[in-house]
Amino acid sequence: MKILDFVIDVEQAEQDLYRRLANCSQDRTIQSIFEMIAAKERILLKKLQHLKEDPQKNSLEMHREPKLQAQLCHAQTGNCELIDENDISNDLNGYNYILRTEQMVFNLYVKLKKRAEDPDAQALFNLILKEKQLEIERIHAIYDVARVIH
Repeated sequence: MKILDFVIDVEQAEQDLYRRLANCSQDRTIQSIFEMIAAKERILLKKLQHLKEDPQKNSLEMHREPKLQAQLCHAQTGNCELIDENDISNDLNGYNYILRTEQMVFNLYVKLKKRAEDPDAQALFNLILKEKQLEIERIHAIYDVARVIH
């Protein structure tokens, strides 16, 4: 599978998760946090789509690991059970859940970059990692605002 297709799948799964969690949360602050982060995921997805449309950046191949594929499929299905399992429905524990998810994805991209032997693939992962780091920083900023409001 192409690197960008893989990254787009992962980011789409994150966006879907955050939207579902926003819909399931009973706390307006938590809903707002999830909705803002889902919106930021949409922005990143658009950037990745634009990058994918560039033919010179669209030739990098990567095989998807079966274990990760199963996790992605599981993450794309489901309902409000995640809320109960992670105790994020009524307070700012949702922030910790979001940040852990984002950090796991960031770490996945770091590992994949290390495995990539092609300099173009490494450059692509550098770009993706930079965007992901900016996303994590935005999540911190959103949480700081939400913590003051909540």
